[in-house]
Amino acid sequence: MIITLTADRTDTLKDYAGDSIIRRLDENRTFFTAMGEKQYFLTFYWMDGKKVTIFASCDHFVIATDSSAIRDFVEKIDIPDDGILQLHEFFLELTASDVYKLESLENLIISLEDKLLTGLRPTRSGIADIIKVRKDLLKVKRYYEQMEFLTDELAAVDPSFSFIDKKFDRLLEFVLHLQEYIESVREAYQSQIDIEQNNIMKIFTVVTSVFLPLSLIAGWYGMNLRMPEFNWPLGYPFVISLSLAVVLVLLIIFKRKKWF
Repeated sequence: MIITLTADRTDTLKDYAGDSIIRRLDENRTFFTAMGEKQYFLTFYWMDGKKVTIFASCDHFVIATDSSAIRDFVEKIDIPDDGILQLHEFFLELTASDVYKLESLENLIISLEDKLLTGLRPTRSGIADIIKVRKDLLKVKRYYEQMEFLTDELAAVDPSFSFIDKKFDRLLEFVLHLQEYIESVREAYQSQIDIEQNNIMKIFTVVTSVFLPLSLIAGWYGMNLRMPEFNWPLGYPFVISLSLAVVLVLLIIFKRKKWF
C-alpha cells in the first residue's frame, strides 16, 4: 500500500517507528536505518531542496514530502502490494531521466565552450556563464553524493538494492567528469583573457618605447643652454627628421620581433 503525506506529517510516521527514529529523521539531512527484516526508514533531499522521508516494508510504502516532482514519481509506481518492490520502483523512476539531464548539462558546456573559445574577444559575461554552470553542477554533485551514501547503506543491508547503488555511483562519476570539463573550459577561457591582456600590455609597451626617445630629444633640446644647432638654418628640420627616423627605426625593429 502506498501512502503519500506532506513533509510535516511526521506524526503519521510514528505509527511505524519510535520517537527517537523520527527525531533522527528530522535532524539529519541524510539518514537510513533498518528496523527489522525488510523494514527501512530513510530520508534525503531532492534537487529542488525539498525533504523526502520514506518508510518501506513488505506491506507498506509511506512517503512524506512537499516536492511535487517526487509525488509525480510515486504516481508512476504500478506495483500493487509489496512496499520493498515499490521502493525499488521508486528509485528507478527517480533516476530514469538523470542520464539525459546530465547529457543536457554536458551539451550546455560544449555550447558554452564553443561560444567562449571561438569568440573574437573574451568578455565578462563569459566568466558569469561559467560560474553559473559550476554552481549548478555543485548542486547536482551534492545531491548524488548524499544518494550514494544512502544507497551504500541500503545495499549493505539489502543486496537487492546494489544495482541502484551502482547506478548512483555512475551518475556521480558523470557529474565529476562534467566538473572537470567545465574547469578545463574555465582554464582555457582564462588563458584567452591572459593573452588578451598581454596583447594590450604589448601595445602600451610599444607606444612607450616609441615615445621614450622622442621625450629624450625633446628634453635635450629643451635645456636652457646655448647649442650650435640654434643658429643652424636647418636645425628645426633636422630635429623633425631625427624624430621621424627614430620612430621609423623602432617600428621596423618591433615589427621584425613581432611585437605587434
